[in-house]
Amino acid sequence: MRLTLTLRALGGREEITVPLTYNEFVQAAIYNMLPPDFSSFLHNTGYIFAKRVFRFFTFSRLLGRYELLRDRGCIRFRGPVRLVVVSPLQEMVDAIHGRLLREGTLRLGAEVLELTEVASAVQTVEDSRLWVHTLSPITVYSTMLRPDGRKYTVYFDPHESAFSEAIRENLRRKLMVARDALGATVDVPLDPLDFEILPVGRMQKSVVTYKGVSVQAFSGRFQLQGPPAILSWALEFGLGSKNSQGFGCVEPLPRDVRREGGRIRAHRTAYPLG
Repeated sequence: MRLTLTLRALGGREEITVPLTYNEFVQAAIYNMLPPDFSSFLHNTGYIFAKRVFRFFTFSRLLGRYELLRDRGCIRFRGPVRLVVVSPLQEMVDAIHGRLLREGTLRLGAEVLELTEVASAVQTVEDSRLWVHTLSPITVYSTMLRPDGRKYTVYFDPHESAFSEAIRENLRRKLMVARDALGATVDVPLDPLDFEILPVGRMQKSVVTYKGVSVQAFSGRFQLQGPPAILSWALEFGLGSKNSQGFGCVEPLPRDVRREGGRIRAHRTAYPLG
């Protein structure tokens, strides 16, 4: 399920200013909209598989007109912004949706934003190929050991085979957790998982700081290949690692900007406020 929030500055102001590292504020806002017990479980425990923790939500960057104020460490948006939140957890989506409709505001750090619309959509992929673009950058990596025993992180580039392999394995684990812990119906073979992700055109590399840690990630367009059910799950889960920190949120490209295929059925409901 995908929620698209349209937000504006409170009090009729035109500008919204947040730190460049605003991901943690968005994540905190999402947790704060959940029932306390559920929020605590997701934040502190999550769903565990093979020593990996999955929290089953992701979110986009803030989408709108902006200017970077690097000397101040801020980004300033002019006019309304959109925020996309995606999760396969119905309890989570319902809680966020209900809280937003009741209160009509969202706090991001020092900024209190007014909600003007929230739209929900369920998207079902109908083809074995789908073109998507990133709403937040994708990161996948491996932790290595130096000869002296110290750990270091290697981030994979979309043009490396390890990038697709890491995303495939990450998606396979998410599907196993969804089946075994969430009771989801997963009617596709998981070992091996029939899934590929291919970069399309130019990729943009970025370094995102999250709670003092620098994360390398990539934005751009990708072609996803696999059974429609797997591609539908990939949209719900987010791609790659660190999804709950604001990485790996993607959406299908409109037909007029892709070359062929990729049909998707979307059921969308908008709830205007005010």
